[in-house]
Amino acid sequence: MQKNWKEKNIDLVLLTTRIGDFFKAKDFQAIKGEIPTGYQILAEDSPYFKINGYITVTVEGASNDFVVKFDLCTKDKNRGISPSMFLESMFIGGYFILKRLKSDEALLKLEKEFWIYAENAVLQLSNSAKDSG
Repeated sequence: MQKNWKEKNIDLVLLTTRIGDFFKAKDFQAIKGEIPTGYQILAEDSPYFKINGYITVTVEGASNDFVVKFDLCTKDKNRGISPSMFLESMFIGGYFILKRLKSDEALLKLEKEFWIYAENAVLQLSNSAKDSG
């Protein structure tokens, strides 16, 4: 999911730091870095949010017109069950299906909390960018 903000005059480095703080407060291992189009945070391994994969948050644009993207990158290459694995899945697949459902539930909860936090951070950081002139 992504969200676009306009006319907020936000210091994007400071916003990225705040987003990193969000993940650290949730006990994720999080790293942030600069990418050609903006900034990115990678977060994984929270003991409270058991998610199958890692989260990427990208902040792109300029202080008055920027986008924040929240994405899950899964570790699971094949999220479906093939017909040849049907019999096996009847016996042990329930465990994996349950694990996937719990991961999806944790992701939805995390994403909801993230967007509330991001909205508040943008409000608090409004007009935080320094004038370039």
